[in-house]
Amino acid sequence: MIIGLFIGLCVGVLAAAIIYWLLKRRVEKLLNALQNSQRRLQQLGNEHEIRLRAATDQLQADYERKLAEKIEYYQDEQILQSDLKELEFETRLQVIESAYSQTLGT
Repeated sequence: MIIGLFIGLCVGVLAAAIIYWLLKRRVEKLLNALQNSQRRLQQLGNEHEIRLRAATDQLQADYERKLAEKIEYYQDEQILQSDLKELEFETRLQVIESAYSQTLGT
């Protein structure tokens, strides 16, 4: 009877040790998988940040280029308008001078 109890106790301890060992291996595998997932997530986050920064830099460069084009366009337009006003002024001045000359001549 005592031998049976002892054998049962030994089998129980052995079974508990095997179960502990199996559970420990399972926890270690899960822990490694979690660490790998965290590293991968960090890597993906870094890659996303790099892509986002590159896209932002490209958008800013495009915006600055378009702004420079608009500034150049409006400067050219301003110069053209100024030249047209100057030409109009000179033409009016010539008309007035011509009319004044005719008035003096008659």
